[in-house]
Amino acid sequence: MSKRTAIRDLSCASIEVKPVDADWSEGYGEKWDFVDADRCDKCGKIVVGCDENTRHRYVDEESTCDGYVSLSAPMMSYWYPVEIDDTGEAAKALVDLPLCVVTVDGQTGLALTGGGMDLSWEICAAYIALGHLPPLHFCDVPDMASRWTPAKARTVAACVRSCNIAAGWATDRAKRVRRTAKSMRERSAREQTRKAG
Repeated sequence: MSKRTAIRDLSCASIEVKPVDADWSEGYGEKWDFVDADRCDKCGKIVVGCDENTRHRYVDEESTCDGYVSLSAPMMSYWYPVEIDDTGEAAKALVDLPLCVVTVDGQTGLALTGGGMDLSWEICAAYIALGHLPPLHFCDVPDMASRWTPAKARTVAACVRSCNIAAGWATDRAKRVRRTAKSMRERSAREQTRKAG
């Protein structure tokens, strides 16, 4: 996941993803689980785990570092499906974003670890970090007062690609619906002619 994928090579598998409601207050360990990553405040190493706000050495058994890591569980009442093969590596790829990796009833995805504002930019960036084009649902990113950066440009390029692909799918779907309607009308007309004759 550390290798940066070209926008044209990002997977289209998540374009139609929509948020899924979740109640994180029950079923932990049975219905759902999470993994998050943070940089140790003392040594700077990226640490992956599911123990919130703890010492580095308690999460990484090979470490003697007594610095702290802040690993966050899901906070908002929804999550976003995405296929993830290695949840630990995915969590590392998201280390600078306010999202953690979740597994809900055997399906992997992402969940916000904070809220209070529109985090569409961060959600889109998370999908991109995992090798996916962002879901169309989040591609209407807000005009923020923050500085324009290469990362923002990359996110916009990926959002535009998601929109263009979704538009192509919608156009193809409309063509199929029109073909279906034409076929049904013709079949109905033939049936009426047969009955009349």
